[in-house]
Amino acid sequence: MRSMAGVRRILPTLVLVLVAFLAAPQRADAHAELLSSQPAAGQRLGTTPGAVVLEFSEPLDPKLSKVTVVDPSGQHFAGGVTTAEEMRALLPTNAPGAYTVQWTSVSATDGHELSGSFQFGVRVTPSTAGTSQSPPLSVSDLLISVARWAEALSLLVATGMIVVSALASREPRLPWVRPRLQLLSVAFCAGLVVVWGEAAIASGGPSFSGLETYLAAGLPGTARMARLLCEALAVASAAWRTSRIWPAIFIGGALIALAGSGHGASVNPAWFGITANAVHLIAAGIWAGGILALAWQRPPDGWRSPQGRRLLTRFSPVALAAFGVTVGFGLVQAVQELGSLHALIETAYGRVLIAKAALVTAMIPFSVVAWRLRRPHFRVEAPLAAVVIAAAALLAAFPIPPGQLAVSPVSAGENGFPGAGDLTMGDQAGSVLVGLSLEPAIPGENRAKLYLLPLTGTSAAPSLTASLNINGGASHPLTACGDTCRQASINLRGGETVGITVSGPDGGIAMFNIPPLPAGDGTALVTGAQPPMHQLRSYRLLETFTTGAPGFRPIVDQYTFGAPDRMMSKAANGAELIWVGGTQYTRTAPSQPWQVTPGLAPINVPTFTWDYFTPFIAPRVVGTSVVDGVPVRIVSFFGNSNGTPVWFRLSIDDTGLVRGAEMHAQGHDMEDHYSDFDTAPPVVPPAATR
Repeated sequence: MRSMAGVRRILPTLVLVLVAFLAAPQRADAHAELLSSQPAAGQRLGTTPGAVVLEFSEPLDPKLSKVTVVDPSGQHFAGGVTTAEEMRALLPTNAPGAYTVQWTSVSATDGHELSGSFQFGVRVTPSTAGTSQSPPLSVSDLLISVARWAEALSLLVATGMIVVSALASREPRLPWVRPRLQLLSVAFCAGLVVVWGEAAIASGGPSFSGLETYLAAGLPGTARMARLLCEALAVASAAWRTSRIWPAIFIGGALIALAGSGHGASVNPAWFGITANAVHLIAAGIWAGGILALAWQRPPDGWRSPQGRRLLTRFSPVALAAFGVTVGFGLVQAVQELGSLHALIETAYGRVLIAKAALVTAMIPFSVVAWRLRRPHFRVEAPLAAVVIAAAALLAAFPIPPGQLAVSPVSAGENGFPGAGDLTMGDQAGSVLVGLSLEPAIPGENRAKLYLLPLTGTSAAPSLTASLNINGGASHPLTACGDTCRQASINLRGGETVGITVSGPDGGIAMFNIPPLPAGDGTALVTGAQPPMHQLRSYRLLETFTTGAPGFRPIVDQYTFGAPDRMMSKAANGAELIWVGGTQYTRTAPSQPWQVTPGLAPINVPTFTWDYFTPFIAPRVVGTSVVDGVPVRIVSFFGNSNGTPVWFRLSIDDTGLVRGAEMHAQGHDMEDHYSDFDTAPPVVPPAATR
């Protein structure tokens, strides 16, 4: 008795230590946490990517998850879920400046909502280099955790009541044992609060449409509906008091559905994770719920009486077996969800799991005394069991530490990029980037090597089929040489037109005019253009942009640049941007007031897109033309920077000035016309802001 009294005295201290342990600073992870992005936060690029791609740690709810990219002029480009764990937003613009990516992820597994933002820069360094993210555990999450605890506690105690009642019905019967299943109504009401609250957070506010969308989110949504239905049926069957069987069936169904709407559904395969969680919950109901159910019972002459000891004797082996199953499957879940000792120690989820394990360990000496000496201490055991269940409910609010993203296997073949001695040119076939490289690029037999990249990314490239024809003749079969690589052997003399047809809804036809072979080396022409272009004090740029996607109208933007740090742009939709030093002025339409943003990193003038793609690979002279009455030579070459492959065509005059430029990248097909070299009007702040 003295030992038990000592334990009772230290119990408050133990609880305070555990609370402090959980409140200590810890690394925050999200349920559907952002693991990586392309571009990365704070990255500086030479051109906008065709799409911003975000990878998350868990499957996303496609109806509630979203991403928006805001360009330097304030235009918004919305995107959404493209694959289970990926969001993507297309960027039909190439404006220099800082881009802000704003995202909201809603886990399809547990419905937890998380939001964040980051910036990347095009020709500038963004003002913020990191990622901001909402807190992983908000006040609303804690309130929902309280309701989740009430739901789980009621279901587990009801499970224990069913078990204790069944044990009491053995001969000789113990009529003083009462099941008290009225608390199932608490489980149902708390379940409604949990589901409605989760839906309100995930959908941005309480609404029936948001609840409908939330409950329609695949297996977890179905599990939530099944959970509420089983809880309602359990309440009804308990009220009829006809049998323990139907309440037991519905309580078991509610616990299985509870497992299906939690972290267990994120395990691969899902059925294994759900099964492990469901067995863990049912066993916990028999063991911990049984202890709480016993605490509600009042033997006629106390627990040391023959009747009290008889019930404890019947419950002991059942509780011992259930305890073993609870601990065993708890370990299985820990391995499934954590995966490493580091995650157990360094993450919020792992620390809560340690606290839960500590509470379970604290119950062991009380159980030993109760079952071996038949002297239960329910005033201590019951609160500890309730706190264990509270820790389990809190685990549902904390995130599972994200594992490593499964890395797609690298193709055993080539990627389709050109080599140094190739003749290479780029174009778009619909919305598919096509890079054609010829080797050895001389009259006669040549290997035609193609690089194919759709807007949907490299994961979709292996399924693309393409064919090649010369001068509109018969199609040549193309064989795969890698995920993004296709090839064929063709005979060329120079002067032919090669057509590449990419099949599918995103495909189209890319046309390439082959110059006389062998094409001249363009290295000196391109490198010779760098000094005169970078000595300019001012110039104008007219840019025509398209993604190649069906129905997409080309976008025409006008730019004026002034050294060393001034730029003005006007878009066809009326949006304007003026950049003077570190201050940016934007408005979305001529009728709108100017928005002033000071303190930015200044843009460096003059700079050009191709500056960010050195070294220039395989520059070849592919033709001549006349731009603004000035003869030019056309050089085609390839560049690859930060994983962004780009094909360029520069029209260069005899003085080294670039009169025209074409750029072909994923989702970016641009034609640039340069003019007013050193004669462009000055760029000044808007009159309304001076």
